[in-house]
Amino acid sequence: MKKDFSALQEQIISQGLCTRCGVCIGVCPVGALAPDENSHPVIQGKCTACGFCTACCPGAEVNLPALANKFSGKEYCYEDLAGHVENSYVAHPVDLATRQAGASGGLVTGLLLYLLEKGQIDGAVIVGADPEHPYRTKGILATTAKEIRNGAQSKYCVTPSMEVLQEIRKKQGRFAVVALPCQIHGLRKLAQVDPKLFAKIEVIFGLYCTCTMEPNGHMEAMQAAGIKQEEIARFDFRGGGWPGGMFVQKKDGAGQALHPSKTFGTVINVMFRLFGAQRCYLCLDGLAEYADLSFGDFWAFDYPDEFSKLERCTLVSQRTAKGLEILRNAEEDGAIIRYKLPEKRTSKRIMAMVRGKRSRAAVFFAQRQKKGLPNPNYHITI
Repeated sequence: MKKDFSALQEQIISQGLCTRCGVCIGVCPVGALAPDENSHPVIQGKCTACGFCTACCPGAEVNLPALANKFSGKEYCYEDLAGHVENSYVAHPVDLATRQAGASGGLVTGLLLYLLEKGQIDGAVIVGADPEHPYRTKGILATTAKEIRNGAQSKYCVTPSMEVLQEIRKKQGRFAVVALPCQIHGLRKLAQVDPKLFAKIEVIFGLYCTCTMEPNGHMEAMQAAGIKQEEIARFDFRGGGWPGGMFVQKKDGAGQALHPSKTFGTVINVMFRLFGAQRCYLCLDGLAEYADLSFGDFWAFDYPDEFSKLERCTLVSQRTAKGLEILRNAEEDGAIIRYKLPEKRTSKRIMAMVRGKRSRAAVFFAQRQKKGLPNPNYHITI
């Protein structure tokens, strides 16, 4: 039985289960949905009750055992924090400007630029800045090298960037998608619901994710620092040098850091506690387990040997043959440099993050159950 948007509103959004990934907006074949000021989907046109939005939504249900089997041919294992990984690498682009512009090593930007230059993609779904409000994040279909470069760096803010699938539906070509774990869950459901649209996605780049902030979090930080919105030319969550931090570039040319870059880890964790999106606390996937390639920070000081010298690099989890082919080709063509991590040499810091995310989810599951609120159905025992 097909369900219209009212089912999504009643069963998911009003129950606090909406991830605000934007997949429902992007998959709607008649463009009847749009994000509101808090990034929740709202009806703005005539719903045809096609059922695509509810069928693709990752908010209330993701069958992890079935997804794992289809993705890798293996059984889902809750104790396996990293998911299916064929190889782990530390890598960075050869181009120094691209490398330095990234949040860690700039590898995602470097690979997107490489794929675009080689004609393997016609564009990429990324998160950039709203042209009219540079302190707000927005999903963008980047089709030029300049647009891809402008989208460099991580954005720790709820952004329904998968709404850009609306644009892909109208275009010919192949596209890369940079996505968070919840968004990838929606994309994998999309493959079953609308295979024609999904076929336009050439590759999925996933980002390691512990949490995202509400849209107003960083704006309150700027307000506390005495910065007016009309003064802002650009806002970076990881600006001002590595490891970076919240940094404002003003229209008059002045730059202002909102905290010392060396305190980035502490500050971002405090911000997550103050402004963390509640649905993030119900997510089990910290490393984008169902992407072709997953990317995260490489903390060189976690390693005592030769890897300790590899500053400004990106940690990569290669999960599919397609992901491996992209890395190999990019390296052979001189676009990137990669170093293979020995088996079981994953970052202790990263694995601690995933372990903490799953432990937190178990606590929030229990709290919601006591309140009589529904939890996401992952088809496993938490």
